[in-house]
Amino acid sequence: MPNLSVAQKADFVVLRKIYLYGNHHTKDRIVLREMDVKEGDTLLLAKLDTLLNNNRNRIFNTRLFNEVKLTLLPDSAEYKSLLVELTERWYIFPIPVFELADRSFNEWWYNQSHKLNRLNFGVRFSNKNFRGRKEELRLIVQSGFTKKLGLGYTVPYLNKKQTLGLDLDFMYDQNKQISFKTKDNKQQFLKTNDLLRERLRLGVNFFYRRSFFATHTFGFRYNRARVADTIGRLNADYFRFGENTQNFFQFGYEFTFDKRDVRAYAHKGYFVNFVYEQRGFTPWDDVKMAVVEASFSKYLPLGHHFYFASLSKGKAFIPNKIPYFNIRAMGYDQDYVRGYDLYVIDAQMFALQRLTFRKKLFEMEFMVRSFLSMRQFNKVPFAAYLNAYYDIGYGYTPQVFSGNQYLSNEWLRGGGLGIDVVTYYDSVIRLEYSINKMLERRIYLAFTTDI
Repeated sequence: MPNLSVAQKADFVVLRKIYLYGNHHTKDRIVLREMDVKEGDTLLLAKLDTLLNNNRNRIFNTRLFNEVKLTLLPDSAEYKSLLVELTERWYIFPIPVFELADRSFNEWWYNQSHKLNRLNFGVRFSNKNFRGRKEELRLIVQSGFTKKLGLGYTVPYLNKKQTLGLDLDFMYDQNKQISFKTKDNKQQFLKTNDLLRERLRLGVNFFYRRSFFATHTFGFRYNRARVADTIGRLNADYFRFGENTQNFFQFGYEFTFDKRDVRAYAHKGYFVNFVYEQRGFTPWDDVKMAVVEASFSKYLPLGHHFYFASLSKGKAFIPNKIPYFNIRAMGYDQDYVRGYDLYVIDAQMFALQRLTFRKKLFEMEFMVRSFLSMRQFNKVPFAAYLNAYYDIGYGYTPQVFSGNQYLSNEWLRGGGLGIDVVTYYDSVIRLEYSINKMLERRIYLAFTTDI
């Protein structure tokens, strides 16, 4: 929470000056862009704490700073100045890649018997504040389960008003082992000594963010994929009509409205997301389909360090006949009913509802002396939350793939208890004990991070 020094006798004050301190690399305009107060504004004392706290959260949500503190300086009875104290993060990460190739830790641990040959290794480089303008450079060179080369460059602000942005993306990867079908709602893999699949992606996205909370994204992408003839013989629905190549252009639109207090682990506010993708719109495209997705998340503080979180989400693939390669429904990313972490449902459409009650157990900071002697790593935040959760979901599949009937077209229910640990650089570690309607009980582990 910001440190607010407010002691005035009048009902309002005039903001004379805004001072930024600690943004040694970040340009002033990147910080001021997130603030809805400016020099010369008249501020009502009754709303001052809320106003400054909201500005603090918006600056923190740029994910450029470890700490943000706002203090009102007592210049005179009517005129005040605002000091914004910032502790910058470390922005340049040449990180060794040593990660799982599977869709989750639990898939790797339980379904794939935690085999070490399913790991990726290499180097990922990113500069998340290039030129001090919140621009991001990305490079990944990877080997192991998936050989990959990727490049990316994001410019969040192209114009003086800081409303337009641009993202460029290139990715190429190869696999000698891939999931080629679903059996009993679990991925089935084929491994050979030869190349089974290669993919190429070229994309450009344009962002429009006029105010603080709403962002419109328009994207164009070229996708190319090729698989060995063996895959087509094992699953004729992998691509269209048993073909071994797929090429298509893609157009997408995404709208987000983000009023969460802290994006990494929200306690208050809400988040709205809508996505439309048209995959294939020219006569030369090998696939023509649309993807529509919408979600709404709500976060409520209940008092005494209790919190409530709700997620409602739906997704649909249009039309009915979709190649196996292009359907990623329940079980991928965060789109699953907890308790069904080990399953996938290749549904044409699904609905998902998650409910979570949280109790903050403690929150603290550890002062450490970084081996690099860098101020960005001297403080380690650490918070723990006890969770109780209940999820329901439904995957509708008129086009049932062979082996995908087990959990399709029926309501799924799951719940349990868990511990969330929130720590360095927006990292969240989740340990959960879940039970589903088949009375399967397991301990699951999940990792999320901003790096």
